[in-house]
Amino acid sequence: MILVIATVRVVPRLHVEYEAALADIMPKVRAANPGILFYHAGRCREEENIYRIIEAYADRAAMDRHISSASLQTSLATLKPIIADIEIKLHDVVA
Repeated sequence: MILVIATVRVVPRLHVEYEAALADIMPKVRAANPGILFYHAGRCREEENIYRIIEAYADRAAMDRHISSASLQTSLATLKPIIADIEIKLHDVVA
């Protein structure tokens, strides 16, 4: 299993738009990619405009399918104007 943790900094004052976009996009992405085991977003309580997207994939092939999927490309086009910065880290499951 592969875990992905994306830290997203949203453009100030666009958090409402970001959350609305995620509420629309994330269920569609999950449905289109059966190899995704977990795919959810959370807003940081301590840092304004910071969100984390937590993803778990069955294997590398599932993650690669998601990365190249039309659903992700459409999502990114919608979210790009709202995101100020993003950092993505891959993790191997150890327990």
